Amino acid sequence: MKNIIISEFGVIKKVGDYESPVDSFSEVFVSDNIFARIKDFVFTHTNDLLFTYAVQRAKEQVKVKNYVGLLQISDNLQIEILPKSTAGSAKEARQMLLKMLQTFSTYQSLTKAHLAISKLPLLEVYVTVFLDELEKLLNLGLGRNYEPRESNEQYIKGKILIAENIHQNLLNQQAIFVAYDDFIYDIPQNRILKTCLAKLKTFVFSNATRQRIWQYLSVLEEIPLSDNLQQDFTKSQVVSPHSERYKHILQWAWVFLSEHSFLPFSGNSFQMSLLFPMEILFENYVGQLFRKYLPDNYEVKLQDRRKHLVVSHKAQARFRLIPDIVIEKQQNENKEVLIFDTKWKLIDASKPKQNYGIEQQDLYQLYAYGKKYNARHLFLIYPANENFTQPLEVFDYEEDMVLHVLPFNLLNEGSVEVRKIMLS
Repeated sequence: MKNIIISEFGVIKKVGDYESPVDSFSEVFVSDNIFARIKDFVFTHTNDLLFTYAVQRAKEQVKVKNYVGLLQISDNLQIEILPKSTAGSAKEARQMLLKMLQTFSTYQSLTKAHLAISKLPLLEVYVTVFLDELEKLLNLGLGRNYEPRESNEQYIKGKILIAENIHQNLLNQQAIFVAYDDFIYDIPQNRILKTCLAKLKTFVFSNATRQRIWQYLSVLEEIPLSDNLQQDFTKSQVVSPHSERYKHILQWAWVFLSEHSFLPFSGNSFQMSLLFPMEILFENYVGQLFRKYLPDNYEVKLQDRRKHLVVSHKAQARFRLIPDIVIEKQQNENKEVLIFDTKWKLIDASKPKQNYGIEQQDLYQLYAYGKKYNARHLFLIYPANENFTQPLEVFDYEEDMVLHVLPFNLLNEGSVEVRKIMLS
């Protein structure tokens, strides 16, 4: 499978349009045939949220926007879009993305071991997570259910179906037609897993991953493939003794089995999108790290919705304010409020005359938050980069309200960055 690796906001170009082109993390050159397939996909399956197509000096190009993750173009072509920020290589960028995904409940099965294999293509990392989940399940034991069966048997079990027995065995006195419940592994969940493994064996992976796929296929040899995946997924959502055990692995299985699994914005309840807007990933990552590492006397609220810009208009509050992170620190009988907003944008500390690249509207927004929440300390958090490694000098809104603009190094341990921010 052809795997194209590119950074967010990177550009894909046709190799035939340039003399001696050299690939980089942000600029990738592909054959005319592959470019045509990508172009067709852009115009057929996606909208301008993901890509922009342009022609400059008679040379075509497709520019990636700020969605990151994995995009399947066809059976043998996929694009990995990775975070830009401070990552110096695709491996670092992939590791950064996996770290941020860990803070979402669906992806909590991503572990440090999976971060360590970030040199592998993103698809193989995901498959490794699926196989690890399957290994855990097999160690616990596959689920089984009682399923109704009707058949001719040599001995009585369950109950005899008299009418059928006369019809089937009038001349065969050695058999008895019975109905019984069989405790079997042939259940929807296991059929889904077998079908998923059968599909994954057709992909090109490392030898170690391929061996694991074949190994688990042999373990599930007696289980049939699903002949109706949608029906089996629907049945598997019914609450049962197996629900919790199979929850995460079925979500991963759906990713690999759904025809639309690598496209965003699916409405299916099992859908686990593999494309993510970087603003949401960054905001959620920072917020969850505050929740994880701050002491108990700090209350962390994400996407707080208690305040409005207009208290009353025609007897209703209007223009709701939704700061990314609100932290309330209890000190004796007093409560201090801290407001944080995250922005996925590279700013430059060496350009004060250009306001470092900070948007004026973001400062207006923080000022409104400060007024409405009665907060003295406000914070704008941007990803650290080579031109932004230290906090900017404090911005004074008023005598009793200041704004701190801070870098967040995604390559550091989360606890380190949270401590740095709270001590700023």
